[in-house]
Amino acid sequence: MKQIAILSLLLVSTPLRAQYSEPPEDQLPRSIAIGGTLHYGSPQGEFASNVNAAFGANGFVGWQLGNSPLMVRADLGWDIYGSRSRYVPLGTGPLGLIRVNVNTTNNIYSGGIGLQAGVPGRSFTPYVGGSIGFAAFVTSSSVSGSDQSNGAFASSTNYSDGTFAKTVYGGVYLPIGDNGVAVDLGVRYHWNGEARYLTERDITFDQGNNPVLSPRFSRADLLTIHVGVAYKRR
Repeated sequence: MKQIAILSLLLVSTPLRAQYSEPPEDQLPRSIAIGGTLHYGSPQGEFASNVNAAFGANGFVGWQLGNSPLMVRADLGWDIYGSRSRYVPLGTGPLGLIRVNVNTTNNIYSGGIGLQAGVPGRSFTPYVGGSIGFAAFVTSSSVSGSDQSNGAFASSTNYSDGTFAKTVYGGVYLPIGDNGVAVDLGVRYHWNGEARYLTERDITFDQGNNPVLSPRFSRADLLTIHVGVAYKRR
């Protein structure tokens, strides 16, 4: 009887321990924060002479260091700083009867990892941080039907360049209720270094209708203003 009682106690206590020691599968560990923002980018210095503005999105995941206000944070971002569409025949001969859209976009893909002071909490929380990483300047073109209902059926990278990048940022988390969700308002300064890149005006065509690329070379620093949401389980 004694053995049966001990076995019964173990069978009951095991699921109870699991219930209180392990978070449900649909919840993040308390040490992890995630978030995403939309942003407007204002080119700085030499970059402002060639580019008017940029628009994009950014996502992050962070790991809080114990009970401290410090968090290791990794970011990925995307900006579009120019685009152009051309409505042209698909080819010569019979293909000239079919007209398509050739869409060209100028993009910046970025990423970095660094340290942030301040994490989403129960009250108004300011934060500051910095990171190191990369910035990739990519101009690409895609071809789609005239109604674009079926999406692009061909695409190609026209030009690309990459740089070592540094970023500093700051902002505030404004909690919404008591569920761990907060509005994220912030600004970032991206030191993207010197890069070669194309703008909307840098792709022309010669007499044979062949594309001619004329890349620009300058510093490509960017100031971005962010609005988004962040989440950290409490």
